[in-house]
Amino acid sequence: MEGETIRHVEEWGRPRTVVLLTLLLLAALWTVVVVSVVVARHDSLAATGRTLQQLTHALEEQTRQQFRLIDTVLVASELWLQAHPARSPESDPAVRQLVDRLRASSGKLFDIQLRPADSRSVPIPGRPPRWAAGPVGSDRPTEVIGLSIGQPVADPASGRVDLPVARAPSSPGANAQQLMAMVDLEMLSRSYEAERPRPDGVIALLSLDGTVLAQAGDDWQRAHSLAGGPLFRLHLPQQRRAFVVLDADGGEHPRLLASYSSLPDLPLIVVVSEDYETALAGWKRQSLWTILLALGMTIPLTIVAWRSLRLLRRLAEHGTQMRQLAISDQLTGVSSRQHFVAMLGDELMRRQNRPLPLAVMLLDIDFFRRINDGYGHAVGDQVLRAVAQAAKGALRQRDLLARFGGGQFAVLLPDTEIAEALLVANRIRAQIGAIAIPTENGTVRFSISVGASESMADDGSTDEVLRRAAQALQSAAAAGHDRVVAG
Repeated sequence: MEGETIRHVEEWGRPRTVVLLTLLLLAALWTVVVVSVVVARHDSLAATGRTLQQLTHALEEQTRQQFRLIDTVLVASELWLQAHPARSPESDPAVRQLVDRLRASSGKLFDIQLRPADSRSVPIPGRPPRWAAGPVGSDRPTEVIGLSIGQPVADPASGRVDLPVARAPSSPGANAQQLMAMVDLEMLSRSYEAERPRPDGVIALLSLDGTVLAQAGDDWQRAHSLAGGPLFRLHLPQQRRAFVVLDADGGEHPRLLASYSSLPDLPLIVVVSEDYETALAGWKRQSLWTILLALGMTIPLTIVAWRSLRLLRRLAEHGTQMRQLAISDQLTGVSSRQHFVAMLGDELMRRQNRPLPLAVMLLDIDFFRRINDGYGHAVGDQVLRAVAQAAKGALRQRDLLARFGGGQFAVLLPDTEIAEALLVANRIRAQIGAIAIPTENGTVRFSISVGASESMADDGSTDEVLRRAAQALQSAAAAGHDRVVAG
């Protein structure tokens, strides 16, 4: 159970796992950020659209009521004139009083003018004419519930711009009078100013030919035609009312969010717009904070992952060093005794089902204690390293050389019979016999004794193989050292 837990911990602690989990967390985090930013943008545009559409509907009703009032005033005035056909509108005080009362009831949004049926302009008594001679609708006016709406007319003297609205006489005759209302477009624009979206919103009243009749805001200039713009080219032919995005029109106008409505009973279009960037300013601030928060989480998470990888790398290096120390001799770099015994056991297990040869040799430096005592341990260490180097040079890559302790080494020769092992042992002995290590006290030369053994089919453990090799080594030492003996 403990080993299984350790294995799971090691799997979770792998650098690949840490990197994968970090990337998954970051991907999930930024997916949430991107989705939230996109959804917030959509919600911001939708909220702006609802606000603009509500304002457009309110202005549509307001405009309709204003023109219905004008229609009512014109009808009432016409009925009064019909009831008093003999009275002169130029001198009758009752007419002047009626006109003044009607003008005041409209909040001075429009003035009333009279024209004779012969199309000659007749000024209201005491007031200058505000509309040039000529029938209303000379520029193809549209008839709506008896009303004719003309094109804006500017008064050169006062600079005032009026919109003529008239009703055709119901009983035209020699004494019939034509009534018309002159709508003050500047006053109409001021009535929109309090309702337009702040800070960059625009409210505009357009004619069907795209002329800006009245507006609040600085985006469109009055009397400028928008007939060639995207509103008239793309949107109005498709829908009578909608909330749309108007892209920059040839660099003259910024990108806008616009709600428009073409009034079904009047030849007018109400447009409420807001600057695209201004409308999304709140979303941009929120998105910036969201991204900064995500970055504030991403950076520490990345740092933690990086430090974790460094820690795991150090732990891996430490583990490698510990394993290396466990399986190798620190002084000579060859295998340790524990690792050698474990590998010998594995080889014996492998040979239980397959009869393959296996040889083991024990090498002992002759009189190694005398070298340590006479020349010092530093020279003794040089001797050990020299023996290990010479022995490795005579072995195959698959062979295993280990230090058993003191001046004793062991060699594992897989798939090797005892005769071949003796040849290898003599080759090693000869190479070591040629080694000379210069010191302050003279040159050190030394020899080795070797005991070799071969595994047998009835060997139950490593001890039996090593015991026979040790007995052969003892026989070599008893026979005078510097020799190879098989056991």
